[in-house]
Amino acid sequence: MIEVSEVLAKMQTLSEERAARVVSLIDDLAELEARENAEDLAAAREALAEYQKTGDAITLDELEKQLGL
Repeated sequence: MIEVSEVLAKMQTLSEERAARVVSLIDDLAELEARENAEDLAAAREALAEYQKTGDAITLDELEKQLGL
């Protein structure tokens, strides 16, 4: 993993235009990650609500057996 200090040093060597594009890409990636996290949370909440409706709980051993693990 690249250290923050290394990234900052590399950013300082870029032109202002290229640095701005890099920052824009980072912002876009952060927004995409936030959206994916929100979708994952919504799916988890939906699954929990469905479970609470049906009450079809199984043990971990049973799940592993069903999945062939």
